[in-house]
Amino acid sequence: MRGSVATILAAAMLLAGCTAVIDQSSFFPASAEPPQAVLRAPPGYVLEEAMLDLTGLGRMHVVRLDNPASNTTIIYHGGNGNFVAAQTERAAALAGASGTDLILYDYPGRGGTNVPATIDASLATGPAMLEQLRRLRWIGSGPLFAYGLSFGGSQAAAMVRNGGFSGLIIEGSASDIQAVGRNFIPRLVKPFVRLKVDPALGRFDYLGYATASRTPVLLLSSADDEIVRVRNMRAFADQLKQRGTQVEMVVVPGQHGTALTQPAALSAVRDFVSKQSRPRG
Repeated sequence: MRGSVATILAAAMLLAGCTAVIDQSSFFPASAEPPQAVLRAPPGYVLEEAMLDLTGLGRMHVVRLDNPASNTTIIYHGGNGNFVAAQTERAAALAGASGTDLILYDYPGRGGTNVPATIDASLATGPAMLEQLRRLRWIGSGPLFAYGLSFGGSQAAAMVRNGGFSGLIIEGSASDIQAVGRNFIPRLVKPFVRLKVDPALGRFDYLGYATASRTPVLLLSSADDEIVRVRNMRAFADQLKQRGTQVEMVVVPGQHGTALTQPAALSAVRDFVSKQSRPRG
């Protein structure tokens, strides 16, 4: 125990006056070893796979899990650790809750996707991807939703910014990068560490994108999430509401990225998709 305290104190002394910077390299998922897994379709679903040519950007690996009985679609944006190949359980949970078609895709450097991992490319990817999905007829005139987990929340918000979506679902994510970044700093050394966000990240307006099209938003927060805490998501909900966005927020047990294992979250997704899919008279 004494040795642990000494280590912590030494770290605090070393970090005194230290400035940690969140920039483009920390904002986007880093390259990682692919999982030893294969994506499997939920019961009753048909799996289709494609490499999309996004003009001026590169190629993107996408998969559709098609429910023949549905014309509603959810485009899933995963977290930093996302690989499509490893999403069998999450896809099954989302399919069970919503009954919709699901579209999943791999980030740069994963699954054959070679789009640059830059802010500019990220902003251009959403519209280009939607254009190609319509060309394939993977999305059409039916209700369309975006679901974003953690880092994927920002990507989902950017995709919906130009409209055309019935709803936006965000799990374990918030727009205040600095507040979320401070959650990664151990409590004992927080007084010694200054956190700075690269001004270049200001060009990616997460909050603005989430509100631009007035798309209704469902926020899912996990009570024991130490990466994006409940208070971060409550603050995000307040910011969205202040800008006139229709927001629902549900807090469920569990840690970061586990909301879809909780019955209350699945019920919230089911109700949100059903409600926002109804024709507006």
